[in-house]
Amino acid sequence: MTGPDKMNITQKAKLLGLLILFMAGSGVFCQTRDKPLSGSVQPLNLEPLWDTEKICHNPHKGWYLHYFDNSLNVYGPNLASDDYLEDFPGLNDVYLRLAWSYLEPEEGKFNWTVIDTVINKWIARGYTISFRISCKETNNEQAYATPKWVQDAGAKGKMIYYERYNSTTWEPDYGDPVFLEKLDNFHKAFAKRYDGQPWVEYIDIGSYGDWGEGHTSKGSKKDWPFEVLKQHIDIHTRHYTKTPLLISDDIIGSRLTEDGSKEKLKTYIHEKGISWRDDSACLRGWERYGYSTLRNPELFEDFWPLYPINLEMGHYGAHVKKYGTWKDGKPFERAIEESHATYIGFHGDAREWLADNPEATRKLVNKVGYWYFPKRLDIRDTLTSGTVHKVRMIWLNKGVAPAYYHYRLSIRFAHTETQDQFMIPLTESNNRQWMPDRLSEERYRVRIPECMAAGSYRIEIRLMEPVHDKNHREHPIELGLENSIKTKDHYYNIGHTYIQ
Repeated sequence: MTGPDKMNITQKAKLLGLLILFMAGSGVFCQTRDKPLSGSVQPLNLEPLWDTEKICHNPHKGWYLHYFDNSLNVYGPNLASDDYLEDFPGLNDVYLRLAWSYLEPEEGKFNWTVIDTVINKWIARGYTISFRISCKETNNEQAYATPKWVQDAGAKGKMIYYERYNSTTWEPDYGDPVFLEKLDNFHKAFAKRYDGQPWVEYIDIGSYGDWGEGHTSKGSKKDWPFEVLKQHIDIHTRHYTKTPLLISDDIIGSRLTEDGSKEKLKTYIHEKGISWRDDSACLRGWERYGYSTLRNPELFEDFWPLYPINLEMGHYGAHVKKYGTWKDGKPFERAIEESHATYIGFHGDAREWLADNPEATRKLVNKVGYWYFPKRLDIRDTLTSGTVHKVRMIWLNKGVAPAYYHYRLSIRFAHTETQDQFMIPLTESNNRQWMPDRLSEERYRVRIPECMAAGSYRIEIRLMEPVHDKNHREHPIELGLENSIKTKDHYYNIGHTYIQ
């Protein structure tokens, strides 16, 4: 190589040296050296800074909106065209629960517009999207939730009359090979389009049972064998490899056959990394199972430490409110505690709900999932530049569940008189280990840069959700601390130290 493209080792060394000097002077890069540590460790009690009343609106937890509730007509379409519920405390997710026939009216011809028009509007405002695609409904509008062309292709099934709605709908033979082949093809196409999108929160396995709820109580009333249900699970796990999967607990709870298949299903679902959702809290008649109205609260115990739980109550206006099973939210709060729920929702008009239950909405959004409070920071009252210091921190998770995503913790030292700021990632931190209602101790190695000027510094901390892709910004994690100590860039000022 000749000419301007060639650079000898001496020239490279000189340029590298100049670059290091420039970065050190600008505060971008600083060295650390071995020096004796000074000062004594001071425990900073952070409890006086707590705020247990403010809403911590955080990602991957909280309320979700039933936009399509097994129909194109309820409940989201009833909102005003410019109403995106931005005043709804802790509303993060928009849930699209819809029949397969809406999305593939002809074999291989997909009508993604049905959901994309909704998706595009809501994700533009920061919401995530979740899905359930069902194969059996109970109203005449959806006599064929599974597209009729599947039956015409030879899939077995039968028409079933549902007296309550005076409707007749087709229930597929859930183990029929033609039905399963067409279902597999649909989910292959659906996953290609939506699996792993950064705005997809989770996908329900909804291909079995009435409304996709994992039971046939409004249909054939038949317990389909384990081998058939396994095929439905496998279709989803085969195609959705990047998005969390959930399944209704009714796939076990509604099962009457005592052949060992319940435990077999539970084990298989756990092995596949799938979590539970309960679709029926606060229903009349469910009070016989206990104050929480949960039929199978024990089912969640092996799952919530690893996977998020979704808790949903029945139709608010048509059932919960009508029959008085809400009771100011106390049974639902108990259900949240017993299930260790991360996501919570209801079928119903969101404006009616919010008008009726403003305080419960605020209270429960903090309680579900994770809710972080830094309790104490042990750090020296004097730090020496160019050295590594050991820092100890105690965290309390006041929520009912852990977080299932890793968030990045950093500490920042901000000079009290100048504009100098030095951010240091605390890479040893692991918020996924901060279990509910438990104190968690963490120890960090904090490298103080050589170029930090002597003086008094504010100690600031920040927890952030990492960027998923180039089109999404980092999301700050709200801590249970007073907003008065929060900076514009979402750090919390929790104390002071001196750097020499």
